[in-house]
Amino acid sequence: MSITRPFTTRTLRRSLIGSLSIFAIVPLLYFAACSSSDDSGGGSAPPPSNNTPTGAANQFTYVAASGASEIQAYSMDGNGNITKIGGSIATGVLPHHVDVDPAGRFVYVSNHDSSFVSGWRINTDGSLDPINPAVTGSPVTADVEPHSSIIDRSGEFLYVVSGTGASTLRAYKIDTTTGPARGTPAPIAGQNFAVGTHGHNVTISPNNQFLYVASEGIPGAANGEVHAFSRDTTTGMLTARNVIGGLETCDAVTVSNDNRFLFAAHVNAVDVFSIGADGSLTPIAPVSSFSTNNFGFGSGPHSIALHPNGLTLYTANINPTPGRVSVFGVNVATGVLTELQPNPPPATGTFPNYIAIHPNGLFLFTADQGPGALSRFPINADGTLAPATVIPNTGAGTNAMGITKF
Repeated sequence: MSITRPFTTRTLRRSLIGSLSIFAIVPLLYFAACSSSDDSGGGSAPPPSNNTPTGAANQFTYVAASGASEIQAYSMDGNGNITKIGGSIATGVLPHHVDVDPAGRFVYVSNHDSSFVSGWRINTDGSLDPINPAVTGSPVTADVEPHSSIIDRSGEFLYVVSGTGASTLRAYKIDTTTGPARGTPAPIAGQNFAVGTHGHNVTISPNNQFLYVASEGIPGAANGEVHAFSRDTTTGMLTARNVIGGLETCDAVTVSNDNRFLFAAHVNAVDVFSIGADGSLTPIAPVSSFSTNNFGFGSGPHSIALHPNGLTLYTANINPTPGRVSVFGVNVATGVLTELQPNPPPATGTFPNYIAIHPNGLFLFTADQGPGALSRFPINADGTLAPATVIPNTGAGTNAMGITKF
């Protein structure tokens, strides 16, 4: 297998910041407005359209425009159609990642070059109010070069990964009481952990008991890592377990629906690990690494997503041009991956940085940095993808940088 170093976030910043706008599109399933058509299976998708049917909105989407240092709100319907809500809101410099409370109450933005995390409260119409209105950008934490964050399944704790060199994971307790401090994260004493070099992505297991961080390491060196932690679901406190090394440019991790396996995307492959009772990781046997670069396609998986039914895994691969989506079937008993769509994998726009699946399981999206658009793929009943429809720039800037879980 030939190894191609992917076009990473670090490379992107060197080449684009100061000249182009970069935005991250992060959808949210807002339960108060959810339609009854939401389910967890695949199936035949309706014809894609970018015309929003009246009354069809079932969730909100929040877009961070890095070049403009702002966030915008949109509604999204069951076909993935986007409609803007209100005007733009100023955030910090180079907003890199947007995170949404599972209960639909708060939005947090990691502002890389302002070295703080912003926070907003979500109104019933999807619009946003700053948690800290006294300061532009609504800062709520002071993390140096915050790169990514995640809220636990209860919506009570926030975890932030920061630093493009030596990286740190910090834990916060979110104020969920009624009052002016609602949504403000407070640091949890003693909950600061070293997580390698250039911590890039963080995830929490569906059972809320384990947390994992993917760290890129130094470009071109096989020193990327996955850091495993167990969680106290009452206090939010973490306990470090083990570290898996030797994963060049480890950019993303996700956990199987039954909490038994962790999938880690790194240069040209997805590695699979079994999860122990304490959250520690062990490579599955006899083969734990599965190529995304078969037939010369699929180099540089930068993001990873699991279908709601747990049977199909997808990676957004940023090399070559156009980018590609690798599609794997998942053996739920063993964790073994089998490529489903290899000849060649479906094409996206240039540099598909992030990937997400609509909650109804019928559509997959990639955020494509090059054209500044989303690629929207209907998902077939067997988990394979139909050709993409492009959703043009939503008005938040060009060069789509990221899309996280709905």
